[in-house]
Amino acid sequence: MISGSLAKRYARALLGLASGAGQRDKFLQNLEDFTRACKTHDPSDPSGENDLIKVLAAGHHTLANRRAILHAVLQRIGADPTVGKFFELVLERGRISGTEQIYLHFRDLADEAAGRIRATVQTASALDPAATARIKGALEKATGKQVMLDTEVDPELIGGLVAHVGSYTLDRSVRTSLDRLRSSLRS
Repeated sequence: MISGSLAKRYARALLGLASGAGQRDKFLQNLEDFTRACKTHDPSDPSGENDLIKVLAAGHHTLANRRAILHAVLQRIGADPTVGKFFELVLERGRISGTEQIYLHFRDLADEAAGRIRATVQTASALDPAATARIKGALEKATGKQVMLDTEVDPELIGGLVAHVGSYTLDRSVRTSLDRLRSSLRS
Protein backbone atom coordinates (compact mmCIF):
# COMPACT_ATOMS: atom_id res chain seq x y z
CA MET A 1 0.00 0.00 0.00
CA ILE A 2 1.00 3.59 -0.45
CA SER A 3 -0.02 6.64 1.52
CA GLY A 4 -3.27 8.36 0.65
CA SER A 5 -1.55 11.61 -0.24
CA LEU A 6 0.83 9.83 -2.62
CA ALA A 7 -2.04 7.95 -4.26
CA LYS A 8 -3.86 11.24 -4.68
CA ARG A 9 -0.78 12.79 -6.33
CA TYR A 10 -0.63 9.93 -8.84
CA ALA A 11 -4.37 10.29 -9.49
CA ARG A 12 -4.00 14.04 -10.03
CA ALA A 13 -1.10 13.48 -12.41
CA LEU A 14 -3.13 11.04 -14.52
CA LEU A 15 -6.10 13.40 -14.47
CA GLY A 16 -3.81 16.14 -15.77
CA LEU A 17 -2.91 13.94 -18.75
CA ALA A 18 -6.56 13.71 -19.88
CA SER A 19 -7.24 16.11 -22.72
CA GLY A 20 -10.96 16.38 -22.04
CA ALA A 21 -14.00 14.92 -20.34
CA GLY A 22 -14.24 11.96 -22.71
CA GLN A 23 -10.64 10.93 -22.17
CA ARG A 24 -10.97 11.49 -18.41
CA ASP A 25 -13.92 9.09 -18.31
CA LYS A 26 -12.00 6.58 -20.47
CA PHE A 27 -9.07 6.74 -18.03
CA LEU A 28 -11.52 6.20 -15.16
CA GLN A 29 -12.98 3.15 -16.88
CA ASN A 30 -9.47 1.80 -17.58
CA LEU A 31 -8.48 2.21 -13.92
CA GLU A 32 -11.66 0.46 -12.79
CA ASP A 33 -11.18 -2.37 -15.30
CA PHE A 34 -7.54 -2.81 -14.32
CA THR A 35 -8.35 -2.88 -10.61
CA ARG A 36 -11.09 -5.44 -11.23
CA ALA A 37 -8.92 -7.55 -13.54
CA CYS A 38 -6.20 -7.76 -10.89
CA LYS A 39 -8.57 -9.25 -8.33
CA THR A 40 -8.55 -13.03 -8.38
CA HIS A 41 -11.26 -15.08 -6.79
CA ASP A 42 -9.40 -17.87 -5.03
CA PRO A 43 -11.80 -19.84 -2.79
CA SER A 44 -8.85 -21.08 -0.73
CA ASP A 45 -8.00 -17.48 0.24
CA PRO A 46 -11.04 -15.94 1.98
CA SER A 47 -9.08 -12.78 2.85
CA GLY A 48 -9.01 -11.77 -0.81
CA GLU A 49 -5.32 -10.98 -0.45
CA ASN A 50 -4.40 -13.34 -3.29
CA ASP A 51 -4.51 -10.98 -6.21
CA LEU A 52 -2.43 -10.06 -9.20
CA ILE A 53 -1.31 -6.82 -7.58
CA LYS A 54 0.71 -8.85 -5.08
CA VAL A 55 2.47 -10.59 -7.97
CA LEU A 56 3.17 -7.28 -9.70
CA ALA A 57 4.50 -5.79 -6.45
CA ALA A 58 6.64 -8.82 -5.56
CA GLY A 59 10.30 -7.90 -5.73
CA HIS A 60 11.41 -11.51 -6.22
CA HIS A 61 10.03 -11.46 -9.78
CA THR A 62 12.12 -9.62 -12.32
CA LEU A 63 10.91 -6.25 -13.51
CA ALA A 64 10.76 -7.63 -17.06
CA ASN A 65 8.42 -10.44 -15.97
CA ARG A 66 6.22 -8.07 -13.98
CA ARG A 67 6.13 -5.65 -16.93
CA ALA A 68 5.08 -8.50 -19.25
CA ILE A 69 2.23 -9.41 -16.87
CA LEU A 70 1.22 -5.75 -16.66
CA HIS A 71 1.15 -5.43 -20.47
CA ALA A 72 -0.95 -8.60 -20.77
CA VAL A 73 -3.56 -7.24 -18.35
CA LEU A 74 -3.57 -3.81 -20.01
CA GLN A 75 -4.00 -5.41 -23.44
CA ARG A 76 -6.82 -7.61 -22.13
CA ILE A 77 -8.78 -4.61 -20.85
CA GLY A 78 -8.01 -2.51 -23.94
CA ALA A 79 -6.33 0.26 -21.95
CA ASP A 80 -5.55 3.62 -23.44
CA PRO A 81 -1.81 3.94 -24.26
CA THR A 82 -1.48 6.85 -21.80
CA VAL A 83 -2.92 4.70 -19.01
CA GLY A 84 -0.53 1.92 -20.02
CA LYS A 85 2.47 4.24 -19.72
CA PHE A 86 1.10 5.51 -16.41
CA PHE A 87 0.92 1.97 -15.01
CA GLU A 88 4.43 1.23 -16.28
CA LEU A 89 5.68 4.23 -14.31
CA VAL A 90 3.72 3.16 -11.23
CA LEU A 91 5.21 -0.34 -11.52
CA GLU A 92 8.76 0.92 -12.01
CA ARG A 93 8.47 3.24 -9.02
CA GLY A 94 7.32 0.35 -6.82
CA ARG A 95 3.87 1.87 -6.22
CA ILE A 96 1.71 -0.75 -7.96
CA SER A 97 0.35 -1.96 -4.60
CA GLY A 98 -1.52 1.35 -4.37
CA THR A 99 -3.48 0.79 -7.57
CA GLU A 100 -6.86 0.59 -5.86
CA GLN A 101 -6.16 3.74 -3.82
CA ILE A 102 -5.09 5.58 -6.96
CA TYR A 103 -8.27 4.42 -8.70
CA LEU A 104 -10.49 5.62 -5.83
CA HIS A 105 -8.79 9.03 -5.70
CA PHE A 106 -8.97 9.36 -9.49
CA ARG A 107 -12.67 8.46 -9.39
CA ASP A 108 -13.32 11.16 -6.78
CA LEU A 109 -11.36 13.77 -8.75
CA ALA A 110 -13.02 12.81 -12.05
CA ASP A 111 -16.46 12.92 -10.44
CA GLU A 112 -15.73 16.34 -8.99
CA ALA A 113 -14.52 17.64 -12.36
CA ALA A 114 -17.64 16.26 -14.06
CA GLY A 115 -20.06 17.59 -11.41
CA ARG A 116 -20.98 14.10 -10.21
CA ILE A 117 -21.36 12.66 -6.74
CA ARG A 118 -21.72 9.03 -5.69
CA ALA A 119 -24.50 7.94 -3.39
CA THR A 120 -25.61 4.66 -1.88
CA VAL A 121 -29.14 4.09 -0.62
CA GLN A 122 -29.86 1.13 1.62
CA THR A 123 -33.44 -0.05 2.07
CA ALA A 124 -35.10 -2.99 3.78
CA SER A 125 -36.49 -4.30 0.49
CA ALA A 126 -35.68 -3.73 -3.17
CA LEU A 127 -36.83 -0.42 -4.61
CA ASP A 128 -38.89 -0.25 -7.76
CA PRO A 129 -37.45 1.85 -10.60
CA ALA A 130 -39.88 4.73 -9.98
CA ALA A 131 -38.85 5.02 -6.32
CA THR A 132 -35.18 4.85 -7.27
CA ALA A 133 -35.72 7.66 -9.81
CA ARG A 134 -37.53 9.81 -7.21
CA ILE A 135 -34.74 9.33 -4.67
CA LYS A 136 -32.10 10.09 -7.29
CA GLY A 137 -33.99 13.22 -8.34
CA ALA A 138 -34.29 14.42 -4.75
CA LEU A 139 -30.58 13.85 -4.13
CA GLU A 140 -29.66 15.67 -7.35
CA LYS A 141 -31.86 18.61 -6.33
CA ALA A 142 -30.32 18.69 -2.84
CA THR A 143 -26.70 18.44 -4.02
CA GLY A 144 -26.93 20.31 -7.31
CA LYS A 145 -24.87 17.53 -8.91
CA GLN A 146 -25.48 14.49 -11.05
CA VAL A 147 -25.92 11.57 -8.65
CA MET A 148 -24.40 8.16 -9.40
CA LEU A 149 -26.79 6.07 -7.31
CA ASP A 150 -26.23 2.54 -6.04
CA THR A 151 -28.94 0.74 -4.11
CA GLU A 152 -28.46 -1.99 -1.53
CA VAL A 153 -30.92 -4.15 0.36
CA ASP A 154 -30.43 -4.56 4.13
CA PRO A 155 -33.40 -6.37 5.72
CA GLU A 156 -32.16 -5.39 9.21
CA LEU A 157 -33.29 -1.81 8.52
CA ILE A 158 -36.90 -3.02 8.91
CA GLY A 159 -38.15 -0.04 6.88
CA GLY A 160 -37.14 3.42 5.73
CA LEU A 161 -33.76 4.11 4.19
CA VAL A 162 -30.17 5.08 4.85
CA ALA A 163 -28.54 7.35 2.25
CA HIS A 164 -24.78 7.89 2.02
CA VAL A 165 -23.99 10.86 -0.21
CA GLY A 166 -20.32 11.74 -0.31
CA SER A 167 -19.31 12.09 3.34
CA TYR A 168 -22.89 12.81 4.48
CA THR A 169 -25.21 10.11 5.88
CA LEU A 170 -28.96 10.44 6.25
CA ASP A 171 -30.44 7.65 8.38
CA ARG A 172 -34.24 7.43 8.31
CA SER A 173 -34.49 3.72 9.01
CA VAL A 174 -36.99 2.13 11.37
CA ARG A 175 -34.14 0.27 13.08
CA THR A 176 -32.39 3.53 14.02
CA SER A 177 -35.68 5.08 15.16
CA LEU A 178 -36.33 2.08 17.41
CA ASP A 179 -32.79 2.24 18.78
CA ARG A 180 -33.24 5.94 19.63
CA LEU A 181 -36.59 5.24 21.26
CA ARG A 182 -35.07 2.41 23.29
CA SER A 183 -32.24 4.70 24.46
CA SER A 184 -34.61 7.48 25.46
CA LEU A 185 -36.83 5.07 27.40
CA ARG A 186 -33.82 3.75 29.32
CA SER A 187 -32.76 7.25 30.38
